[in-house]
Amino acid sequence: MNPTDQALIRQNALFKGMDFESFDYMLEHSIVRSLETGERLLQPEAQNHHLHLILDGSLNVYLIAQESQEHTSLRAGECVGEVSLIDGKYPSAIVVAAEPCRILSIPYDTVWSLINNSRTVTSNLLSILASRLRNDNKTIVDTQRSKSHFEHQASTDALTGVYNRHWMGKAFPRALQRCSHNKQPFAVMVVDIDHFKKINDTYGHLVGDLALKTVAKCMAENLRPHDLLARYGGEEFAVLLTEADLDAAKMVAERLRAKIAAAEIRSDDISFHVTLSIGITPTQHNEKLEHLIHEADQALYRAKQAGRNRVEVFH
Repeated sequence: MNPTDQALIRQNALFKGMDFESFDYMLEHSIVRSLETGERLLQPEAQNHHLHLILDGSLNVYLIAQESQEHTSLRAGECVGEVSLIDGKYPSAIVVAAEPCRILSIPYDTVWSLINNSRTVTSNLLSILASRLRNDNKTIVDTQRSKSHFEHQASTDALTGVYNRHWMGKAFPRALQRCSHNKQPFAVMVVDIDHFKKINDTYGHLVGDLALKTVAKCMAENLRPHDLLARYGGEEFAVLLTEADLDAAKMVAERLRAKIAAAEIRSDDISFHVTLSIGITPTQHNEKLEHLIHEADQALYRAKQAGRNRVEVFH
């Protein structure tokens, strides 16, 4: 082995803090390999029997399920393959040369001889494994956070911050089934902002958006904790009132109507109020959500026909 490579090996994390001269003879069966850009060093389909030290260049590591997305990058002075070498299983990642690089591949038997003869090598290897584990844990946490973030985005209306129709299509039926199973009363409400088109035409869509956000916020604050609220359409909202008979549902609906009517919407020098029309359909056990929404819509239509800013019940 030439002096240049020996100097590079000494700088590797595996031999940090040790008297390398007393162990270099143990590497006589190790092989220096050259990899071209894109050439694979490790892959899940092939057993690994070496610990690979990067002498120069760099490697990219890709998780099996995310081959198109780089998991981490390893550079000169680092090593790879230690996990599959120790547990005797196939590699759990794909390792590819990111650029032309040279690798010192240390055979399985030599690695264990180094571990058995040097506490420093053992300590360094444990440190490398701990660092790898910490990095993998961070990746898992970051991935879970990203997943939660995207799931939240997919379920939430971007403008108002309340749940959207997609979420409603999954959450409402589950709640209906639970209420039916427990023989609990429930009601479905469809809520519409009166003359919303006139607000947009008079003040513009930005003020219209402000009205939507104000109504959504006020509704969310004045519903009970176990009630479900979703933006159903442009200026329409749907509410599932669990554990609510008809009298309780009418009480909640009237409270919402009064709270919204009293709420002032302000934008610069513009100030106005909006009202709600609300349609309610009471308990109909074993009915599908689409049917209940249709009934609440019919009640909502009657509320609008009767002059708006009122609550009507489907009969």
